[in-house]
Amino acid sequence: MSIIDLATAPVPAQQRRPFWRPATILWSLAAVIVLLVVALHVIDGGYVRRDVEQLQAGEAWRTGGWLSQVVLRVVSLLPGTQLQQWALSLTAVIVSGFAFGALYDRLRANGWFRIGAFIALVALMLHAGGLYTVTASSRAIPLYIAFAALIPAIRSLEDVGDVQSAIGLGLLLPLLLLASPIAALLIIPLAIATALADRDARTDARAFVAMLLVAILPTLIVAIGIVGFIIQAGMDVASALLPYVGTYANPHFDAEVLASGLEALAVFAPVLLVPLLYCFWPDLPERRHVYSALAVIILPLYLVFARSILTTTMTSIVPPIALLVAFLSWLAVVRLPFQIRVLSLLLLLLATAASWSYTDLWNDEAWKAALFNFVPPGIGNLTLRPGV
Repeated sequence: MSIIDLATAPVPAQQRRPFWRPATILWSLAAVIVLLVVALHVIDGGYVRRDVEQLQAGEAWRTGGWLSQVVLRVVSLLPGTQLQQWALSLTAVIVSGFAFGALYDRLRANGWFRIGAFIALVALMLHAGGLYTVTASSRAIPLYIAFAALIPAIRSLEDVGDVQSAIGLGLLLPLLLLASPIAALLIIPLAIATALADRDARTDARAFVAMLLVAILPTLIVAIGIVGFIIQAGMDVASALLPYVGTYANPHFDAEVLASGLEALAVFAPVLLVPLLYCFWPDLPERRHVYSALAVIILPLYLVFARSILTTTMTSIVPPIALLVAFLSWLAVVRLPFQIRVLSLLLLLLATAASWSYTDLWNDEAWKAALFNFVPPGIGNLTLRPGV
């Protein structure tokens, strides 16, 4: 057996490290503490979270995915803006801290040195868009989690292509439905691709239909279950479906939004070069998996195009952060040469620096003023923001 075979061979179950190791726990706790301090600092600086603004303006139920709507409905039961802000910040921090710990564990399990995994995660944590998501507007977190979970599942399907891997990917597709109305449209092409990954399904129509049902049924069950729960709870079904219907009710094309979105994706997430480079790199320590590498780019790129066509409140910083999260998830499952790993870290650091430098592409002056304890001219009293 060659060295490459030994490096890429699956680790036996009895040799796999448990997930809840001290390093994972420490990383999660450290991320929670740091992010919580920053979130509370922004709140104390007078900044009102965008999701709280939407909640108070009655806009929270007209946009966003079902998962974020459930969180906001629970938070709306709390009295007072300050308590709602603390609750949303704490929820976002805990979820993000757990995600950072999980990513660190997967990077280490995939052969990354501690310093490399540390740099990669700190670069994401200090990215302006990453901090903004946790401390100012957390409605995109379910979307990031969905993308992070899909990349390893797509790679597993590409690598094995059996029914079990198809079921695994199918079980994750409901995350797209729950995360965002825009992301829900990805379910159909991903389900079709899952069916076509089976060799028999590409030649036999009956096998294709069977595999398609395997991929799409979990999403249908979740959708029916949610609608049934809404009816049983006596809630307005039309209000719950409004974000998903309204998003596609008035399609239009905005070339300026598309151009700015593509520019933001390239500037704030230049790591998109790495999956492309991986597809053409001559000597890889494993069999090349092109589809999962391209998925890292295609999924966020879809968000950019969807923003320019569909009705959405998604900001231009969301697709770049989605790409960064998907990229880190990809790094946790792909074996890369040392040179590409170094390039990945350099591009992650470059993305973090660019996120604070290119304010013309995306910026929230009030948030930065609260973060840095500086009130620029024209901002005024941060506690009296419009719409609150």
